[in-house]
Amino acid sequence: TGDASKWDNPPYATASSFLYGPDEYIFTKTLCMFGTTIRNSSLVYNTKSLYGWSESRATFLAVRAATGKRGYVVSRSTFASSGKYAGHWLGDISSKWEDLQTSIVGIQEFNIFGIPYVGSDICGYRENTTEELCLRWQQLGAFYTFSRNHNRIDLILQDPAQWPTVAAATKKANEFRYRHLPYLYSLHYNVSLHGGTVVRPIFFEFPEDPLVYSINYQFLWGPAMMIVPVVYQGVTTVDAYLPPKSKWYSMYDSYYGVAQTNGNSTYPAPWTSLIPVFIRGGYILPRQASALTTVLARKNRFELVVALDSSNSASGEFFWDDGDSIPSDDLSTHNFCHFTFEFKADNDSGATLTIVKTKSCTDITFPYLENIEVFGYPFYPDLPKATVNGNPVALDSYDYSPFTNIVNITGKGLIDYNTGSNWALKWPNRQSFNLL
Repeated sequence: TGDASKWDNPPYATASSFLYGPDEYIFTKTLCMFGTTIRNSSLVYNTKSLYGWSESRATFLAVRAATGKRGYVVSRSTFASSGKYAGHWLGDISSKWEDLQTSIVGIQEFNIFGIPYVGSDICGYRENTTEELCLRWQQLGAFYTFSRNHNRIDLILQDPAQWPTVAAATKKANEFRYRHLPYLYSLHYNVSLHGGTVVRPIFFEFPEDPLVYSINYQFLWGPAMMIVPVVYQGVTTVDAYLPPKSKWYSMYDSYYGVAQTNGNSTYPAPWTSLIPVFIRGGYILPRQASALTTVLARKNRFELVVALDSSNSASGEFFWDDGDSIPSDDLSTHNFCHFTFEFKADNDSGATLTIVKTKSCTDITFPYLENIEVFGYPFYPDLPKATVNGNPVALDSYDYSPFTNIVNITGKGLIDYNTGSNWALKWPNRQSFNLL
């Protein structure tokens, strides 16, 4: 009652009425809104949302001061610009299919809010999970930018090893994640430099397509990777929509590297495979062989996967640094390397992959780029005649299938990122061959 009551009983509904009951107030489970902060200079009503932001910033600075390294901070109380200091954890959700579904909406929303490092409690937090729910959540959670299984101490154990099926599915999903960390890391680097989203809704890339606005449970990593999780109980297939404006290729177990039919289709999604993931034509993704830890993975050979568009071309980029050192406030001055990739092919001229180091870095040793896959290659390549900067290269293995239109080449020390700044990998074609 009294004049101060207007802060605790504002003339609008708040989240408290939804979470705790229709008669609850805005101060339920927190402080009274007429309390004061900042040395009695402001009301809690005006500053409560800044508390988590302030705590994140203080913790962020303390972690760096204490360790001399970046570290990371995750908060469930964030505000505008918190993404500079912390990631976001979507809170104590329940072990329900509905909460698995809404987590997909949540990771997209928080990327739009400017907090790209975000995830929910894989397998749920409240209530006991089930084998099937946990398996599907582990498959999805490998594509959260912040990926963590989190459980309540008084509930059944839900780490993947509790069920052989969940352990196997988690291993497969995490191996895919770790293999594509260079792409994910590059997305985060780009967002840190220029703003934008790492996880994004489909309509961000295809705003002119009216069908994408009703799709909630598919999402993209950057512009190039489409993820289609299983979000319903008891199913072994998923329906997916691949926007017709682009070509799409399968990246999961079924039809790996093969061009897919655009529009609406149904795809197999058994417990034993990766969920459907597709790469968009016109893009080049950097990746590495996976390992048990990110430290070990960084030492493995680099790879490129090239997905050709309808003009038989593709492009991409790659950011890399030491992974630990603290950058300055102006990230553009930090010690990192940046590479661009361009691939073009036609029947007469053959194929050319151009790699340019647009920003150099010091005291960073790169593993060699030793494997390149090209999806959608419609010609018959003469791979033994491949050259790098005009010099013949000895490939350890090479393969082309006219049935899948996939080129795969491997060569020890094929491209050495540590020397030079421009590379051109070329090969001629023998003849035209197109299944279409």
